[in-house]
Amino acid sequence: MRSPTTNGEIWTEIDTVATTQAVAAKCLLDGSHIGVVYAHQQSAGKGRMGRTWISQQGDSLTFSLIFRAYSDHPKPYLVGMAVALAAAGVLHCQLRWPNDLVFGPLKVGGILTELLPDAQGRLVPVVGIGINLNQQGFPSEIAPIATSLSMARGGNYDPQLIAHRIVERLATLPEPANWSDLAPIWSIFDFTPGKRYKLPSGEEAVALGIGSEGQLLCSVDGESRAVLAAEALFA
Repeated sequence: MRSPTTNGEIWTEIDTVATTQAVAAKCLLDGSHIGVVYAHQQSAGKGRMGRTWISQQGDSLTFSLIFRAYSDHPKPYLVGMAVALAAAGVLHCQLRWPNDLVFGPLKVGGILTELLPDAQGRLVPVVGIGINLNQQGFPSEIAPIATSLSMARGGNYDPQLIAHRIVERLATLPEPANWSDLAPIWSIFDFTPGKRYKLPSGEEAVALGIGSEGQLLCSVDGESRAVLAAEALFA
């Protein structure tokens, strides 16, 4: 897989930012040669389904990857799922469809893929990554469902080192042209079956696995469904 720095794009490092995704969007419109936006601290990060992901300096890793090489990709969600694979390989954690990083039922990180326009009007996959690294506790509202790499594995972790390892690992992955390219590797990390999701219809479903196009296969009251969008429930 081609990384965000394949064609000589550079890293930019920011002390504090509202969201690295917003900076990446501006970089695309400005026509800059920035491929990675790394922030020491993020105050208004975005998660899937509009959730907020706030990170504190030294405790969390927050950065965004600009994949110009995959502009107008017909299946851009596969780019995000490939990034999830790279992160899981570095963290030695599991994956929950479509791109949650978990240790068993506890979430350690998440990945958000957005299609953002560049100066030529092409839609570029921009993948934001948020990972809990060194926290030793969480607010009561998320404590039952969250963990950090330090809590799960012990030790203390350098966010920049982890970021570089994730980007480097992308080069070891196959091209994300089809789900079949990624599926054998995903199966090694998969923790999707049995997870409960809310579908866009409002119905609750239980995950069965992942289909041939990377979609969620799930059961709703005993009826099988295949969906490309669903919100993981914390229950």
